[in-house]
Amino acid sequence: MLSQINNKLNSKKINRIFMFLCINILLLILLYNLPMETNHSLCIYKNITGKDCFNCGMTRAFLSILHLNFKRAIEYNWRVVIVFPYTVIMYIYVWMKYIVKGGKKNARKV
Repeated sequence: MLSQINNKLNSKKINRIFMFLCINILLLILLYNLPMETNHSLCIYKNITGKDCFNCGMTRAFLSILHLNFKRAIEYNWRVVIVFPYTVIMYIYVWMKYIVKGGKKNARKV
C-alpha cells in the first residue's frame, strides 16, 4: 500500500519535471528567435514622454544574455546585472515549489 502511494507520488513528480523541461525548452527556443531590434517601443512611458524609463532596454538586455552577449546586455540597461539573476532565481524557485509541492495553494480557513 505504502509503495503504491510512493510510486504515484514519484510518477507525479516525474510528470512535473518532464513538463518543466518541455515548457522551458520551448520558451528558450521562442525567446532566442525573437528579434532584438524593432522600429517602435512598447514602453508606454517612453511613448508618452519621449524619455527612457528606468526599465527601457531590459527586454533587449535579457535577450542579449540569452545570446551570451553580456556586453551588449549591459549597454541596453545596466540594471540587468541585478534583475536577471533575481528573475532566474525566482523562476527556478517557483518551478521547484510546483514540482515538490504539486502546485497546491495554501488556503487559509476563516
